[in-house]
Amino acid sequence: MTFGELVVRPAAPEDAGEVRSLSIAFTPGARDVPRKDFDSRYAAAVGGADWCIAVAQSGGRLLGYGLAQDFGPGLRTTFTTGRVHDLYVDPEARRLGAGGAIMDFIFAWARARPQPMILDWQASPSAVGFYEALGFQADRVGDYPDHPGFTLDLRE
Repeated sequence: MTFGELVVRPAAPEDAGEVRSLSIAFTPGARDVPRKDFDSRYAAAVGGADWCIAVAQSGGRLLGYGLAQDFGPGLRTTFTTGRVHDLYVDPEARRLGAGGAIMDFIFAWARARPQPMILDWQASPSAVGFYEALGFQADRVGDYPDHPGFTLDLRE
């Protein structure tokens, strides 16, 4: 399969169908989420100030997407807490830089937030090497050592 130039951009309302297909490929159980519920959640993410949904596109086709959320500051903190909920790239398009480019997009979004952020996420066992290659260290302490956590701390 041949791909053209890779572009990572904010998701648009018209990407909903392709993002839904990618989300089902990522987690087949997502097929059970009623389409109207997916559409409502997607619209909130695309239009929400506290959400980042990025897509990687090449040759007019979406190759992957990432979804992050800013939960805001707690009562006792001067920083905000964020979470990467999803990062998925079509297996046929992996190792072309789409995953790293999506994460770079999410990191830029996190850096541009009005308050410093601690952004965290968990990885599947097969994705640990990908995040380590981006320079992050796996934190295997916790309930799911096979799905370690990763953190980008932007408080400094």
